[in-house]
Amino acid sequence: MDSALKPLKAALEAIRDMALNALTQIEQPQKTRSMRWVCKECRYIKHFTKSVSWKALADAPGCKSTAFNPLL
Repeated sequence: MDSALKPLKAALEAIRDMALNALTQIEQPQKTRSMRWVCKECRYIKHFTKSVSWKALADAPGCKSTAFNPLL
């Protein structure tokens, strides 16, 4: 009975590992890239035509802050 369960266990562990890897890849871009960013201080919203990281942002025009949050 033990030898019959080993392939099943290995297959399920492989599926789990692939699912965890996929979830990790999905979560990372959402945290670092967005098409819209909002200033934490003055609430100014910067719009882009494609997703960009926070490193591509310049200062907010009103308050000159560099602190932005992504809008998903």
